Amino acid sequence: MYKIEILEKKRLEKGLSYTDIAGKLGIHKVTVSRTLKGVSMKPRTVKRLADYLGVEMESIVPFFLLTPLVGIAWSDSVAVEMGKMMII
Repeated sequence: MYKIEILEKKRLEKGLSYTDIAGKLGIHKVTVSRTLKGVSMKPRTVKRLADYLGVEMESIVPFFLLTPLVGIAWSDSVAVEMGKMMII
């Protein structure tokens, strides 16, 4: 569903370790590692990593998932999923 490899590529381009990112975002380095390897992809974590790495969500999530009527629309702090709001 997500194109997580874009985030991992950006991490490598910036020369950041999982520990670097985890420390800056205040999350565990295992969470960063599992997300960037595609093992665990919680929307909130993906969004935080994308923001930190300077990657637009539109490049990670297929367009059809970004519209409120079909899937998820991303903003700075809210995702609209299937017509329901959830804070991320």
